[in-house]
Amino acid sequence: MLFIAAPVLVTLGLFALRLWLQWAFRIRDRRWVDDPERLTILAERVRVPTRRGRTLSAAWYLPHPGAPVVVMVHGWGANGSHLLFMVPRLLSEGLNVAVFDARCHGQSDDDTFASLPRFAEDAEAVMGALRARGHGDFILLGHSVGAGAALLTASRNPGIRAVISLAAFSHPEPMMNGWLQERGIPRRPLGLIINRSVEWLIGHRFDDIAPRTTVARIQAPLLLVHGSEDTVVPLWHARRLAQENPRATVLTLPGVQHNDPEGFARHVDPILDWLRPHLRHQDPVELSEHARVSGTP
Repeated sequence: MLFIAAPVLVTLGLFALRLWLQWAFRIRDRRWVDDPERLTILAERVRVPTRRGRTLSAAWYLPHPGAPVVVMVHGWGANGSHLLFMVPRLLSEGLNVAVFDARCHGQSDDDTFASLPRFAEDAEAVMGALRARGHGDFILLGHSVGAGAALLTASRNPGIRAVISLAAFSHPEPMMNGWLQERGIPRRPLGLIINRSVEWLIGHRFDDIAPRTTVARIQAPLLLVHGSEDTVVPLWHARRLAQENPRATVLTLPGVQHNDPEGFARHVDPILDWLRPHLRHQDPVELSEHARVSGTP
């Protein structure tokens, strides 16, 4: 009897753990924090199909035919509205912009869970929808988990023109360990069990999707932006990423914290100063053809 009961108990335990993880990481506040109309920018609101039959809520700003599109990827628990502060400045620079809510966030469809790889899938879905509209020249800009997703996306899409990472972490494990510590969960053995269970849930090993892994495969120009006062993802993460990609540029923003849209907004100019030279080095048609030949979505 015990021989039969043990596998059943293990199966029930794993099922219960999966349900608990899905509950623990569910995004509970999905309200937008700002509105494009308040910023006097008119958006084209679209629904973009993504994986698993879900759709994403997206806002497209495409007033400049033939210009690159900045695809913006928000962070965990946020949504596209948290990045709107940068849109007017990017548009004034002659760039197009696409903002979207990842699955389980904002006004996009729900799913079983959100994860860094699913953020990347959603970014690729947005790029695919834009390509169907004739846009093939992309700049990826992401914040926090969204920055990790932008790095993952760029690592497997060689036609990207440039990548701008805001406050990316170097590896999920220290972030998960901080989450465990906040909840008084000991790292051994429970923390190790939970971390490995999260890998099982999302279907990816942390080492495989870690920004310190994906950043090394990025060929596009890369800017690693980090706030000097970031206590959620300390500055050493940016320096660790730069070690893996010697071509990367690190930009430290004085006085800026992690979840600090206004802080990043104060420093848009040095970000654009870095970006401008990379807007001239390759023709958009070349980039679009590169993406087509490479088979990227």
